[in-house]
Amino acid sequence: MGKLLQGLNGPFSGKVGPVVGYMLGNQSVIRIRPARSKRSLTPKQLHQRKKFALMNDFLKQLQSLMNLTFANVAVNMTGYNKAFSYNVMNAIRGFYPDLSIDYSMVLLGRGDLPNVSSANPAALSYGKLAFSWIDNSGTGKTKSSDKAFAAVYNEELNDWEYELNLATRSACRCEINVPMLKDKPVHGYLGFISEDGRDVTDTIYTGLVNL
Repeated sequence: MGKLLQGLNGPFSGKVGPVVGYMLGNQSVIRIRPARSKRSLTPKQLHQRKKFALMNDFLKQLQSLMNLTFANVAVNMTGYNKAFSYNVMNAIRGFYPDLSIDYSMVLLGRGDLPNVSSANPAALSYGKLAFSWIDNSGTGKTKSSDKAFAAVYNEELNDWEYELNLATRSACRCEINVPMLKDKPVHGYLGFISEDGRDVTDTIYTGLVNL
């Protein structure tokens, strides 16, 4: 059932007869409902559907983060949709039905703010993970006030944990506290956001660490 969003002459959302109305960014969009096909899916179609399902299950906990960290590169779509598209294209290996995530290729942030060249992860007590790096403030648009954010992922639990504003770039170190993942192996990611929030780095993958 469709819903009128702004009265009789306004845009609508949902299904009305053969058309579907929805919002794309700030625009109201109407499209024809696709006809249901009775044909069996081709291997290529099965492959594509599996890729989308796999990535959706992998990233769905990070929508709020990616709406922020991919916002600058998203055009007429949400940051999360841009992140989803990038990672579907670049971070899945194999062919249907044997598909897997390439964790080293996953990006949780994207932008032209330079990241640090590398970050060393170190497991601490009580489920804490520390990252340390060399301060490269002044390289390109980098500033000492850029804020670090970090995320960790455990495959067994399919669980993401992340934190923003952990430390400044010049601090050369930050910690993320994830006691619920103590004694678990986690994949780590580190990025930076400028103090005004306008610029973001590509994240770097810091490897697999046992907490």
